[in-house]
Amino acid sequence: MFSIMKKWFWYDWILVATRTIWLFIIASAGFVDSSLIAGPLWIVISFALVVYLVPFIVRYRKEAWYLAVEVTATGSFYLYIAYTAPELLWSFVLLVITIGLSSSRTTYVWTGILCGIVFPVMNGWIADRLPFEFIFSCSLGFAIGFAFNILIQSHQQARIIQEQKQLLEQHIKRIEELTLLEERSRMSHELHDTIGHSLTSLIVGVESLRSSVPHSQIEKIDSLVGIAQHSMEDIRKHLHQLSQVPLSHSLSESLRQLTEEFMKSTGITVKFRKIGSETLVMQKINFCLHRCLQESLTNAVRYGQASMISVQLLFDSQQIRLQIEDNGIGMEETQFGFELNGMKERIELLHGTLSMHSGPGQGTFVICNIPLLTEPVHDAIRLLIADDQVIITDSLKQILDQHVDFNVIGTAGNGREALEHCERSRPDIVLMDFRMQGIDGLETLLEIKQRWPDMKVVFMTTFEDSLQAASALERGAEGYMLKSIHPREMKEALKLIYNGGTWIDQSVATRVFEEMKRQREQLEKIGSSQENYPYGLTKREMEILEHLSGGLRYKSIAAKLFLSEGTIRNYCSILYSKLNVNNREEAIELARTENIV
Repeated sequence: MFSIMKKWFWYDWILVATRTIWLFIIASAGFVDSSLIAGPLWIVISFALVVYLVPFIVRYRKEAWYLAVEVTATGSFYLYIAYTAPELLWSFVLLVITIGLSSSRTTYVWTGILCGIVFPVMNGWIADRLPFEFIFSCSLGFAIGFAFNILIQSHQQARIIQEQKQLLEQHIKRIEELTLLEERSRMSHELHDTIGHSLTSLIVGVESLRSSVPHSQIEKIDSLVGIAQHSMEDIRKHLHQLSQVPLSHSLSESLRQLTEEFMKSTGITVKFRKIGSETLVMQKINFCLHRCLQESLTNAVRYGQASMISVQLLFDSQQIRLQIEDNGIGMEETQFGFELNGMKERIELLHGTLSMHSGPGQGTFVICNIPLLTEPVHDAIRLLIADDQVIITDSLKQILDQHVDFNVIGTAGNGREALEHCERSRPDIVLMDFRMQGIDGLETLLEIKQRWPDMKVVFMTTFEDSLQAASALERGAEGYMLKSIHPREMKEALKLIYNGGTWIDQSVATRVFEEMKRQREQLEKIGSSQENYPYGLTKREMEILEHLSGGLRYKSIAAKLFLSEGTIRNYCSILYSKLNVNNREEAIELARTENIV
């Protein structure tokens, strides 16, 4: 009862005051002058209490029935009064005013006819008096009440417009602030990715020239590399500061500040409570929960007509939970609007959940859960980066670690370290340089494909080499890209490869296919003019197989046959395919077992 009264406005109090004055007049009439009431006084007072209380209770329990109950109770009471106390019929006007005050544009016709004509005529007939005075006074009372109702409706609409204006102003202000912060964060990451990666490519390119410049110019090479590295560190520091502009000192302070500003602008009571020991969260989690609370507060007032909202922020070792509960009118079916759908998508990107529970007259309850990623999530792509340039591995790791879709589980400086990492952690994708000290990229690829056939391998090189790319793809590599690739394109390529696709840098792809076609035509031409060899081998492939059996490496075979090492590798790839073997050792063993050489 008291919770209902807290929501009353000045016109609600006027309505109650008018009815209370009417009840006082009826109750006191019998005591002031007992001759006014012919029947038992206790019946009149009891009947008056029923007329006073029942419509009032129905109004706040089943509002659609209120007017029908009010008109029926009031009309019945005054038919009784016309018989027992006709001198009190004038007080009927007070209740008629309250009925006119409660009527709407859809009900005023039938309530006006009953209260202004029907009941006054019946009262005059029962009291044996002319009804014209009753009709005039009751019709005038109803008109006054209905006019006052129109005034109240205008006041309510003005109040709603003002509230909507305040909400909209606050909404726009917070959107501008958050959009600015998000744009600054996005720009910082974009600049970091592009400038940082360009400087990385520049450093690697300059380093590759070291062996070809005179010894007297080595100092200049070191100076250029040092300047580039120093510039990269400076850029990283500045962009890191730019991207880390906080909404407040902490997540709880940010949300508390939002609730306080909301209370000041709307007058709605918002209770904020933090539970648990607060932990430092990523900026994107801060943004996400801030937006979710903002939309929930706005919806609670705009659609739920809430007067009180409770906000709880819970921290535990596994997750962060934000709960928003209001005492509004609720809704029959829980549905996500445009804004909350956007929040739901944001939370799901952080592997969290957004749920909303509501019912008619039960308010709305919104729960946002975001897990604290203390360990890699199951559906992140697990990457191993192998490159003998430490600055390359560090740069790639920093770029990829910024995205929840990727988890860099380790780095390796050569092929042997890469194989050890693969043995320990079984990554989804190995992102590897082509040329490394010790075991190079191709040999590492062959070993990986032999031991872990489902593991995907992507080569990253500094310069374009179509022979190199063709050789890698023929040996089972799933991707070939340049280190100068744009970070966004690299991430999309890795996702494509993870889902079973193959990716080749566009600048290399055309030449790779042309080179493979040229070599195939050349091999077919040579094979068609020579005698047949076992397994469909050509004369050139037989020569290479003999050299392999003699213990020669690819480089030595290339020198003997006056071909490039890449061409020899391509021949060997086709040779292994025809012999249905996986590597050099198996090919040699098969050749000796079946006396092919």
